[in-house]
Amino acid sequence: MKTILSVIIPLLLFVGYAKSREKEVNMSDIRKPAMAGSWYPDNSDSLRQTIKEFIDSADVEKIDGRILGLIAPHAGYIYSGPVAAYSFKTLMLDKKQYRGNTVILIGFAHRPPNWEGVSIWSKGYWETPLGKIPVDEELSQKILNSDTLIQDKREVHRGEHSLELELPFLQYALDNDFKLVPIAFSHQSADEINAVVKAILSADIDWNHTFIVVSTDMSHYHPYNDAVMIDRKSLGRVLSNNIEGLIGWMQQGIDAFCGWAGVVTMMTVAPKIGANKTILLKYANSGDTQPASRERGVVGYSAVAFVKSADNSTDTKVNKSDEEIPGTEEYSLTKDEKLYLLKLSRETIDKYVKDSLKYEPEKPTDNKLVENAPVFVTLHSDGMLRGCIGQMMARGPLYLAVRDMSIAAATQDPRFHPVTADELNKIDIEVSVLSPLKKIDSFEKIRPHKDGVYIKNGWQSGVFLPQVWEQIPKRDDFLRELCTQKAGLKSDCYKDPNTEIYIYTVLEFSEKEMGIK
Repeated sequence: MKTILSVIIPLLLFVGYAKSREKEVNMSDIRKPAMAGSWYPDNSDSLRQTIKEFIDSADVEKIDGRILGLIAPHAGYIYSGPVAAYSFKTLMLDKKQYRGNTVILIGFAHRPPNWEGVSIWSKGYWETPLGKIPVDEELSQKILNSDTLIQDKREVHRGEHSLELELPFLQYALDNDFKLVPIAFSHQSADEINAVVKAILSADIDWNHTFIVVSTDMSHYHPYNDAVMIDRKSLGRVLSNNIEGLIGWMQQGIDAFCGWAGVVTMMTVAPKIGANKTILLKYANSGDTQPASRERGVVGYSAVAFVKSADNSTDTKVNKSDEEIPGTEEYSLTKDEKLYLLKLSRETIDKYVKDSLKYEPEKPTDNKLVENAPVFVTLHSDGMLRGCIGQMMARGPLYLAVRDMSIAAATQDPRFHPVTADELNKIDIEVSVLSPLKKIDSFEKIRPHKDGVYIKNGWQSGVFLPQVWEQIPKRDDFLRELCTQKAGLKSDCYKDPNTEIYIYTVLEFSEKEMGIK
């Protein structure tokens, strides 16, 4: 009997202690799920199975290095789940490195409160059908204390889905073994962003055991092809860490990201904490995951990773390849220069289509416009490609190249019949100016999502603009398609020492994004 009691009594004491520990957590400190049963399953087994199917279908490779940040979408799982899975599967593929970490989860209030500022849920737990997640109270308190704009305002979080939708994926990927710092912007203002950036960078965070997840969708309810175009250009700015370009893009009225403040925060923080590579894991939209949604316009989704590459021991702000290849800086033009070229292209096409006259503009006084430069002109109609012709090598002054390629795109693209006068009002003009070609000695120096590539072997050649990375994000796949589809060569021609490889960057701008269409 004494032996039995000696076992039971400590056990009862332990159970009582555990219960007393549970009682110490105030129920108001537990954030209950608001979207379970509607946006995702409320049954734990069904939820786990749903996520498993998304994860199993995500074709993503293990990332070489440490993930410091992720972007993931937050729509109902039937829409965005297949894309979100790409972000979280990267964690699963290296689970040992990320289990037990703290996740700084950044979202925003879809229904902004009257109060302006940033809310952090600083203690307690967040709960989903897969269990409770403890808040990292020590780090949350540091962030809370860093700026008066950051406060523990629970009403911002209750009923809001932007953070909640990421949690079951994190729980599944990391076996529910992580702590949470939940942060939500109220109005996504510059002051709010600056407060969060300052708070994160001043908190003395161990980035070997911490990473950021930004919750955001992309463009909302555009026709399918328009959405792809908008999202492609938005992602291009993220992948090149062009914060100023992204903000300028949105200031033109483009809905690049609904949670753009989190994206800008991540882009600002990433290079300062050691990230030297940004990887597009997946892009799709609701028209891809649920084709019936195309009828009412689609919502864009992306999965992006901000990585400290394993082959770079320093906290550099740029990819290693950027330092190795001089002369590949991006071509730049002022807003007035872009507007001049777009208006020149429009007048050229109008005169040629209506009157069969070749426009003869006066020579500009702006030196940049009379410099020799290679140009592509692309026409879209109702979101669909309507013509694209360009030059890989500069053949004359920029302004005349735009004129000549405008006529060619409208009337000489062999894939389309010539543009008619009735179509002119439907056409959106895009101009792409190429930097000078730079020959490289290895395909490994090509920078995905930044460089356009031109290959040449004997008399056969082919070119892909940088925009093609959005459709073919992996370098080997990109180059195989370039070899076969464009150059008519063997799929591994880029490894052939007789193949010449050139890279370049592109500055692209259109009537639509410049607000003149």
